[in-house]
Amino acid sequence: MSKHLTLAVAERDAAETFAHGAVEPDTIMERIDALRPWLRSMQMEAERQRRVPQETVERLAETGAYDLAIPPRFGGADFSARDLFRIYEALGRGCGATAWTLWASTGGNMWSAAFADEVVRPVFDAPWTGNRTCAVGGSTRRLSGTARRVDGGWMVKGAWPFATGSVHASHAYLATFYDETDDTKVGMVLLPRDSYELREDWDAMGLAATGSGTIVVAEDLFVPDERFSTPQMLIERLARLKERGFGLRPGGLGRSIMVGTGNALGMAEHALELFVDGIGKKGIAYSPYSRQADAPITHLNVGYATMQIKAARRVAETALDDLDRLHELGEDVTPVETVRLHADAGFIWDTCATAIEALFKASGASGIAKKQPLQLVARNCRAGSMHAVHNIQTCMENYGRQLCGVELAVTSANVLERVG
Repeated sequence: MSKHLTLAVAERDAAETFAHGAVEPDTIMERIDALRPWLRSMQMEAERQRRVPQETVERLAETGAYDLAIPPRFGGADFSARDLFRIYEALGRGCGATAWTLWASTGGNMWSAAFADEVVRPVFDAPWTGNRTCAVGGSTRRLSGTARRVDGGWMVKGAWPFATGSVHASHAYLATFYDETDDTKVGMVLLPRDSYELREDWDAMGLAATGSGTIVVAEDLFVPDERFSTPQMLIERLARLKERGFGLRPGGLGRSIMVGTGNALGMAEHALELFVDGIGKKGIAYSPYSRQADAPITHLNVGYATMQIKAARRVAETALDDLDRLHELGEDVTPVETVRLHADAGFIWDTCATAIEALFKASGASGIAKKQPLQLVARNCRAGSMHAVHNIQTCMENYGRQLCGVELAVTSANVLERVG
């Protein structure tokens, strides 16, 4: 078969897969809403297991939500930013750790384009329940592995911590530095599950159920050239995919972190619901109020928390509108807009976490019992706000520097961001 005919067949197959598409977002939403009681009932068991329980994975797979973690050209979801946000919000109202794990698992969608389709397609064509891949970008050598050039490929080894989604994944995208002295020389390898060890060393105060253990390749592992790629190779392949009509929606990591803020809003809504449901059932000790619902301080707490959640939502809606409008115009975000998206996301996560913590504090001493779900929601949301891409202090400093016209120095970034 000629080269041109081979390409034509590949494009036809891709078009047929793409046309098949994923479950509609409204259908996924309805199914997640129906699953919410189960997700809430399993939150504490998930934390105990330090992973999303297998039965939850199986039930979530039936909703079609894992289509979000499949590249569109292989039949995955190609939803608007607002639809993705709504799905993560619905999941966050049920279990924030489950929502986080699904969100993190979409990180490999872009990097799937860095490898030839004949390499990546089998990953997504194989029968599988849950997320098929996980991705670890690694902004420093401490958080990545190394790659050494040999005939026909690379010798890779290292340790990749915080590998969210790795427990249920069949493959992993892992960042590797391939020059001993130059930190700009970073690439990505695609490894099957049987080629690495997964340490169960994830034990955190929040988002404990995400199973974000460390992936380890202790000894040199040969990785053929077709399973190694770089940001430049990704850019070139993305351009070719765009020419064929399979380009990514605009925004890159900025878009990803913005749609993921739906999880923060979902957890905040859950926390407000829990608090309001409880205020008529108990009083406030050492006070004249036999019902917490009658106390002015309760009214103030509910009012402030509600306004904080509304403010966070307004920020999210503006950013989501901008992202979807850029898609309609066929334009991508600028570096300036990316900084703002990070600031928006940092504000949303911090504001939601602060609102939840105020409600938790107002719930009284009985709220510290681990059987009470509000304390778990509070810990999960605050943990999410502390992720590097959401850190309010870093995000606001960078945004403020931009607003003040101060030139931004070179900053660290993981390989998932080194595109464009």
